[in-house]
Amino acid sequence: MTTPRQALHVLLVDDHPIVRTGLRTALRLHFPAVLIEEAGCATEAKVILAARRPDLVLLDVNLPGTNGLDLARQILERDRKARILMVAAEADPWTVNEALQRGALGFLAKTNSGDALPEAVRRVLAGSVFLCPDAQRALQRAERVGCGAAEPPGPAVLTQREREVLRHLVHGENTKTIASLMEVSPKTIETHRSHIMRKLGTNSIAALTRYAIRHNLAHL
Repeated sequence: MTTPRQALHVLLVDDHPIVRTGLRTALRLHFPAVLIEEAGCATEAKVILAARRPDLVLLDVNLPGTNGLDLARQILERDRKARILMVAAEADPWTVNEALQRGALGFLAKTNSGDALPEAVRRVLAGSVFLCPDAQRALQRAERVGCGAAEPPGPAVLTQREREVLRHLVHGENTKTIASLMEVSPKTIETHRSHIMRKLGTNSIAALTRYAIRHNLAHL
């Protein structure tokens, strides 16, 4: 556990350099002795984690390739004592619940990050759960309507490749055509399609189409 005399060691994982800059600045403002390492994707994060054990992983939900939710699970499978604070553009009930289910101790919407970040870091380092105001309201709304974890997940649950496959699917293209357009094998597309349907809880193209339109994912 970090003490006031020790430098706080944070691994900051986000694929947007501008976002990393903002979070880095905020961390250094509130924790002047902080040591920050940065990664733009899950692969880079795993390399750092294989060599060192940071006090805190500040992890974006929406990463290219392996998304933040899956990475959080993988980190905790290797190190049950890891402290993970998830960060997302928005807090929807499914994503907040899934982050907590996978072992993250905190959830911070980027709209709340400036004011809430110091408290979030301190709470998670202490082993307590922290939910930013947006995340709290999201779970409260879900509880009132009785949807909870059944709320359709936000688009952050899908990888970039899965989103691309989804866009092609909702435009009526078949597996062979999509595979040719994306320059991969039909088997790879079938795998992506299976993952998309599992994550979104449906095997209906109509439902996938409604989802894509709702989340502005339908445009090729």
